[in-house]
Amino acid sequence: MAISNNERISRALTILHQGLYPYFEREMRRANGERWLTIAASSLPEDPALRRKPEDILRDDISALLKVIIKQWDKVFKTRLSYGERALISEIIEIRNKQAHQNTKRFSSDDTYRALDSMVRLLTAVSAPEVTMLEKSKQEVLRMLSPKQAEEARIRENLDELLKKVPFQDASLLLRALSHTSYIYENPNSGEDNERLEFLGDALLNFLSGDYLYHRYPDMKEGELTSLRARLVDKPQLAKFAVSLDLGKWMRLGKGAEGDGGRKQSRLLSNTFEALIGAYFLDSGIDSVRYFVESLFDVALTENPSVNLQDEGIYNNLVDSKNRFQEWVQRHVTTNPPEYVTKQVGGLSHAPIFTAKVFVDGKEYGEGKGRNKKDAEKAAAENALAKLKQEGML
Repeated sequence: MAISNNERISRALTILHQGLYPYFEREMRRANGERWLTIAASSLPEDPALRRKPEDILRDDISALLKVIIKQWDKVFKTRLSYGERALISEIIEIRNKQAHQNTKRFSSDDTYRALDSMVRLLTAVSAPEVTMLEKSKQEVLRMLSPKQAEEARIRENLDELLKKVPFQDASLLLRALSHTSYIYENPNSGEDNERLEFLGDALLNFLSGDYLYHRYPDMKEGELTSLRARLVDKPQLAKFAVSLDLGKWMRLGKGAEGDGGRKQSRLLSNTFEALIGAYFLDSGIDSVRYFVESLFDVALTENPSVNLQDEGIYNNLVDSKNRFQEWVQRHVTTNPPEYVTKQVGGLSHAPIFTAKVFVDGKEYGEGKGRNKKDAEKAAAENALAKLKQEGML
């Protein structure tokens, strides 16, 4: 007797849970030792009706397990998994929610294939042996797809490596983002080029970089913010983002552009990155794009700030604020380092807002906000330095 797509999804989620739980427990123990279960329980929603033990919930409920991974992402899982896996987890939570309402929401064969593909990718990332079972189920669904749906599946297979970094739901949108005008001119039946997506991505990057800098540096003046934003999303920097994703390998170019070394040209790389951002927005929405680009902005400003922050004064102010404040404290106040008290004050589960206060020997010196604890602490240090400068102490 044939099984429904909803049943396939239900079985796949069970297999996913079997493969993911050992990885989850191992990583939580690695990061937290014997306190791992207590810390995991603190990330679970209250369950007064069922009164189940936290360990039972985590062993039985894939949705709860995935939500704890998201909440513990920065502390535990970020060092071993990539942004792509985080996005897959968010996507699978939505799949689980839909599956829980299966009496009213049915999975198409196309939806089922994408769901199984996402689960396969996640289990592959954590090297779970259960991936073999899910891969077999995915191939069974592939044979049920229409020619158009099968073409989408083929695109996903061809762009598998890039989809691990940017997990599109609609892989044809990603393919369009990679399609230069020269390729479409030479292959007129291959869809649209990426110029309109490039336009959209450019607008999004300007907005998101402005929002990112506004919250990261609350005491920075408008002119400084404008200058920094220009450096953060200029063509050379966008080309570097493209290189970090290896977009040159995936671009669809005409023979002329290929012969001119287009895969390594800064202009084509930056334009393709903008198109990628525009396509990802249409595919997954503004919050997914925000989280994706902010991880790139973090790298640009902290790991290799000299690329964009040519002015030494701006560099010191933005990148080294905590160290600068600590140096001042230990030179003028005490040998004890500053203490930061940080807590979440709002935002969504996938885009929280944190506030931090910095104290020296119990006295508050500054306060700041950020999208993660690190940024909030930096903002608090910057606020403390600004106050010292106002008072003529710096």
